[in-house]
Amino acid sequence: QTSPHNFCKITMMLRAFALCLFPLLSLVKLSNAFILSETNFGGLTNYQHQILEQQSRLVLDAKKGNKNKKRASTAGFGGAAVEECPCGSGNPYMKCCGKLHKDEKAYAAATCEQVVRARYSAYAKREIDFIIGSTHPLNKDFMTDIEHWRKQIDMNCYDNFLLKSCEILNESYEGEGVEEKGTVQFVATMIQKDSKEKTAFMETSSFERAGKQIRNGAWLYRSGVVEPPPGREDYRIPDDEDVSIDAAEEKATESS
Repeated sequence: QTSPHNFCKITMMLRAFALCLFPLLSLVKLSNAFILSETNFGGLTNYQHQILEQQSRLVLDAKKGNKNKKRASTAGFGGAAVEECPCGSGNPYMKCCGKLHKDEKAYAAATCEQVVRARYSAYAKREIDFIIGSTHPLNKDFMTDIEHWRKQIDMNCYDNFLLKSCEILNESYEGEGVEEKGTVQFVATMIQKDSKEKTAFMETSSFERAGKQIRNGAWLYRSGVVEPPPGREDYRIPDDEDVSIDAAEEKATESS
C-alpha cells in the first residue's frame, strides 16, 4: 500500500515529467508544421499552393457566373471561328489562341510559346480570366483578391490599341520534371487606334509549372523583362498613359 508521503512524491515526479514532456511535444508539433509549410509543390510552399488552388477555383467560378457580366469578351464562337488570330500566326482564332482560352485541356498541353501568344491575344479579346489563370502565384503582380485584379486588368486592357502581332524570337527549356523552366523571347506589336502610331516592346518571359493538380500542369507566367525592340527605332515601349483610356482622355483635354 502506497503511503501518503510516497503518493505525494510520485505525483510531483509525474508533474515534473509532464512539464518536461510538454515543451518537447510542442517542438515536435512546430517542427511538423514547418516541414508542411515548406513542402514544395513545383517550387511552391504549401501555403502558396493553397493560394493558387483558391485562385483557380475563383477563376473557374467567375467564368461560370460572369458570362453575361462586365465588358463582354470579343472571343465568341461566331465570327471568331474564321477570324484571324490576333497573335499574328495567320491561323483562325478558334484554331489558335482561342483553343487555349476556351479549353482547359488545350491550355494544359500548350508550349510556353503558345501560352505567350494566348496571353497576348487575351488582351485583344478581353479574356481577362485567362490572363489571371495563366499567371504564376509567385509573379510580382499576382493578387489574391481576384475580383480587384480583374477590375485592374479590365481598366488596362490595351483597348485603345490594335493588337496584331506577337513575334516569337526564341523559346528554350531547362531542367526536368517539376524543376523544368521555360523561357520565351518575343516582340509584341501594337498600333494606336487614333494616331496609328506604331508601338512595340520586346519581352523575355519566364514560365514555371505549379504541379499537375494546378491547371492540369500548365505553364504559368512567372516573370518578364521588358526592353525596347532591337533595330526598330521607329517603335517605342507603351507606357501607362498609352494603356489607360482615362489617362489618354485627360491628356487630350489638357491640350485642348
